[in-house]
Amino acid sequence: MRKRLREKHTDQELAKIYSEPHQHRKWADHKLRVASTIALARWASEGATSAADLSAGDASIINALDVPDKFIGDFAPGYDYTGAIEQTIDEIPMVNLFICSETLEHLDDPDFVLRKIRQKSNLLVLSTPIDESDDSNPEHYWGWGVDDIEEMLLKAKWNPRVMQTISFRKLYHYDYQLWLCA
Repeated sequence: MRKRLREKHTDQELAKIYSEPHQHRKWADHKLRVASTIALARWASEGATSAADLSAGDASIINALDVPDKFIGDFAPGYDYTGAIEQTIDEIPMVNLFICSETLEHLDDPDFVLRKIRQKSNLLVLSTPIDESDDSNPEHYWGWGVDDIEEMLLKAKWNPRVMQTISFRKLYHYDYQLWLCA
């Protein structure tokens, strides 16, 4: 069901869309997804010394982790690593855990980014909407199902260990999939 929803925005359009960090706790469905992502990331990061989130939004997920070395960035300004994840990932060292929450659907080439993350991390916590099929969110380039994400992860040499779905039964716009990969 992997479906391209729109073509890539220009650099000027992206700068306007991402002029401020995303507020993860602004919407009710995001609150549950963020809480679930934090729980999984805390569990995965036990004993870890480093973590990265280069699409951090308000950084509520990575800042909830008890990890000494954190590498935080976003397309929006305000962090040590600012700009497109495709570039900022080259600026960080190898980390124990990489968080990629609600990011892949925003990327022109999500497969490329999954491969780059694999070169920088031993563990990945990933979330993305399930089966988004319309283009009502101008930030999203892609829609896909659970099987599509699993295929993408395997092609990028990730080994999926945990997969959880968060379903709102059409109460909100999206259902979510949450992955932990080694």
